[in-house]
Amino acid sequence: MDMSNAPDICLDDSRQLRDDDTFEFSCTPNRPCFTACCYDLNLVLMPYDIFRLKKRLGISSGDFLKHYTSVHVGQGTGLPVVMLRMEGPYLKCPFLEEEKGCSVYEDRPGACRTYPLARMACRQKDRQGVEEFYYIVREPDCQGFKDGRTWTVRQWKENEGIGPYNVMNDVFGELLQAKTEAGIAHLSADQIDTFYMGCYDIDSFRSYFLEGPNLERYMESQEVIESISRDDEELLRYAMRWVKKKLFQGGCLSCGLGCST
Repeated sequence: MDMSNAPDICLDDSRQLRDDDTFEFSCTPNRPCFTACCYDLNLVLMPYDIFRLKKRLGISSGDFLKHYTSVHVGQGTGLPVVMLRMEGPYLKCPFLEEEKGCSVYEDRPGACRTYPLARMACRQKDRQGVEEFYYIVREPDCQGFKDGRTWTVRQWKENEGIGPYNVMNDVFGELLQAKTEAGIAHLSADQIDTFYMGCYDIDSFRSYFLEGPNLERYMESQEVIESISRDDEELLRYAMRWVKKKLFQGGCLSCGLGCST
């Protein structure tokens, strides 16, 4: 199960929702609880969340990570976890504008746009792709379920633009699954740095892989190099799979040699 794109929440696991299942919900400014969920939350940022937000703000991934996030190593996974840093005495989301709402709405994190759903992704080693379903998130102060509009899960995903986030989160999930299958409990400091750069600090990865004296680049095809040089989303996708191969599958993405740090 993968719930990595969901905030710290209470799930109603009494019912699994698929694409054609329905639920009722509306989040509008006239609700008294509007933006209440933007305070004092533990929001894990996925690689694609950071990618979208740093582009929205027009800053480097390094600057975004420095100014807007905190990082810790997860006790259960041994991997670096990036959290959005709340601000002020009331622990407000840094992108919430009082009485206006989200200032980065079009590029808000996947957990925010998926709410009030939480995505569960099942991966099986002997089967391609991901099987997904959703649970309803029920928080006691949320009044969005009262007289809410009826949605199918498919309609909600389309309306909220969740598709690209799920696609990239599944690439990240491949990496996490590879770690589990490799039986690696913890990473060295250098390996943590490699994971952090490839998954979260995409501008540093670009400098390292495309601009620095990197032998691995010359083992990759010119077609791939051109693709990741001109398309930042392809670069992020490549970087996550590079981390998977380098740390958990014993070598470089293209050559398969034992190049792990």
